Amino acid sequence: MVTSRNDAHQYILELYKKGVTVFLVNHIPDNCLALKKEITYLVVEDTLFALQQLASYHRDQFKIPVIGITGSNGKTIVKEWLYQLLKQDYTICRSPKSYNSQVGVPLSLWQLNQQHTLGIFEAGISEVGEMAILNQLIKPTIGVLTSLGSAHDEGFESSEEKLQEKLKLFSDSPSVIVNALSFDAKQINATNKVDLLISKTTEATLQVLEVENLFTHTVIIAKFNNEQISIHIPFTDAASVDNAITCWAVLLHLKVSQQEIEKRMLLLQAVAMRLELKLGNNNCILINDFYNSDINALEIALHHQKQQHRGGKKIVILSDIEQSGKLSWELYQHVAELLAQFQIDTIIGIGKEISSQKSFFKSNAHFFENTVAYILESKNNSELQFTNSIILLKGARSFGFEAISKLLQQKSHDTVLEINLNKLIHNINFYRSQIQKETKLMCMVKATGYGSGSTEIAFTLQHHHVDYLAVAYTDEGVELRKAGIHLPIMVMSPEESGYDDMIEYHLEPEIYSFKIANEFLKALQNKAISEPYPVHIKLDTGMHRLGFEEQQTSELCEWLQKETSLQVKSIFSHLVGSDDQAFDDFTNSQITSFENRANQIEQAIGYTAIKHICNSGAITRFKHAHYNMVRLGIGMYGVGFNSIEQQNLENISSLKTKISQIKKVPMGETIGYSRKGLATKPTTIATIPIGYADGFNRNLGNGNFSVLINQVLCPTIGNICMDMCMIDITNVSCNEGDEVIIFDTNEQLMNLSTAMNTIPYEVLTSISTRVKRVYVQE
Repeated sequence: MVTSRNDAHQYILELYKKGVTVFLVNHIPDNCLALKKEITYLVVEDTLFALQQLASYHRDQFKIPVIGITGSNGKTIVKEWLYQLLKQDYTICRSPKSYNSQVGVPLSLWQLNQQHTLGIFEAGISEVGEMAILNQLIKPTIGVLTSLGSAHDEGFESSEEKLQEKLKLFSDSPSVIVNALSFDAKQINATNKVDLLISKTTEATLQVLEVENLFTHTVIIAKFNNEQISIHIPFTDAASVDNAITCWAVLLHLKVSQQEIEKRMLLLQAVAMRLELKLGNNNCILINDFYNSDINALEIALHHQKQQHRGGKKIVILSDIEQSGKLSWELYQHVAELLAQFQIDTIIGIGKEISSQKSFFKSNAHFFENTVAYILESKNNSELQFTNSIILLKGARSFGFEAISKLLQQKSHDTVLEINLNKLIHNINFYRSQIQKETKLMCMVKATGYGSGSTEIAFTLQHHHVDYLAVAYTDEGVELRKAGIHLPIMVMSPEESGYDDMIEYHLEPEIYSFKIANEFLKALQNKAISEPYPVHIKLDTGMHRLGFEEQQTSELCEWLQKETSLQVKSIFSHLVGSDDQAFDDFTNSQITSFENRANQIEQAIGYTAIKHICNSGAITRFKHAHYNMVRLGIGMYGVGFNSIEQQNLENISSLKTKISQIKKVPMGETIGYSRKGLATKPTTIATIPIGYADGFNRNLGNGNFSVLINQVLCPTIGNICMDMCMIDITNVSCNEGDEVIIFDTNEQLMNLSTAMNTIPYEVLTSISTRVKRVYVQE
């Protein structure tokens, strides 16, 4: 593709060296003519049009519901939240990141495959005529308009024209949902099809009645089908409220029950893209919003800053606003008035345009032509070093505000997960004592090493000569390779989008179906791999999750006999209840089935493969089924499956924090949200910086769990908050800054999982990535 900025043809040789062998081009560059035999060229007059036509044809192969999302703001958040809210009901294909342009949409549609039951794609435009093209690509069955703001105003004569252009995405859609909270719904004319209108007016299908901000969450009350309903979301900013309401309408349209919607909304997770709240240096709060830079988004961010203000100064660091459609003086006069309206104490403007209009801003304002100039000056200018402030970073991507964020944000968190590598080694050696010397050991480091950190765990395992590692997804394996891990790595949930990386980084896929097998073969052919590539054949012996079924065994054997480009490195299956004696008969039947089918496969391929079926729970209980490899997972991290096993294991991780503040609460007073915590006597409480956003589940509140301070158990009191909670320390002598142990021993970990009504797996893997991992080894 050739644009005014670049010519992609110049990168063909570089991409060929990385394994790309098929190119869509409008000419063959002279420096590539010698590679005509090695490279396949699809030569067309217009590469963008050809790409779109191919994507349109591909889209037509799938008769599934497709949600098309457009709007001035909120497209990506709504898309990602709909994915979070609907992923248990559908197998979803969605746009990666913000792939919503004339190029991004076709690339998004290419991801559709036969497994998907729902598509969610976003569409963005900057001028008239673009949406009709995207309409023919996405062909949405459900249209969603998130908002109407000033972004890309310069490409349209009026907001009405822009609205009509955006609605063209839905011109053929059976169902259309419009969020009109950001504009006058009267702009929608009679020719526009709208099935579900969101607004505050009585004409709305979903009429928003009240939005109540409760500091850490928001309650939204609305009327739908003449019934008053409500949701709670774990966000307080205006943008999140609008986006959640849009998602609410979509779920209602899809007939998800209101009761189920309420549950799912509480579990919404932030999308790491904009309006990120972080702890800054010198007791500051940092709001990162350097995703876009239009005037409407600035106002939304200022509202968020106001809501989060906890005293101290309000600082705004703002870049040039791009693509506003206004004259420079007119735009920045508006910006200055907006900042004055929100009573911003200090303004830092970065960019040539905003600097040229500095006369509109009050005296306590500083201007720099670029981000680097600001960073250099801030290190020496005391006026640019902030304390006890809430700082909003609002900038266009091109200004690289990530560097400012890194400079200002706090480098540590009082809550840490400490991982003892000596105990990890101890546990590995215990399981090694349970197997024969010739039996190989595969160790599971998926889900960030069960929450412990995959890279650091993998290095320790490599140093102690385990035979194999296993991860869930390709990107986990790539991360290990980039870190310097050279052990063989099996990928247990291979995805077509990751095959190129898998081959490039010498990762070995689990092959569990003919579809996966054929897709991977195609990837090998595209990469021109000549040597047999190692793969792992998964058999379903009763789990009924992934794997070839028993009736497919003969067909699988015939297929493997013919296919010489694959090397069957291992054959394996997964036991359902190896840790439970009640299921021993079923476990033995699985083992028998596996052994018979694995032998059939070996006879068919003519060589011996590694065979493994024993997981952590089976290693000590089913020694006759070790074959030539076992898989070690949760046991490696110190969780045993019976009392004898547990006696020989050590819990490798400790979750710790520190006391932030201590208070005396008189009898009769309440503690925390909803007044759930009651002081039945004069009570001393401590606030600790761990909440449900860290993985400390809300079920643990109101005395349902106790933490350890100076060897004394102290129960929680009141509800668990997002970032902190309160504990009753009346019976212990302690001070602010003292250590608080959430769990340290296996018994404490089991008590925590019991209080959460779950299993240790979930406890460990749900510990947030914002909790710093600290590794110790004696």
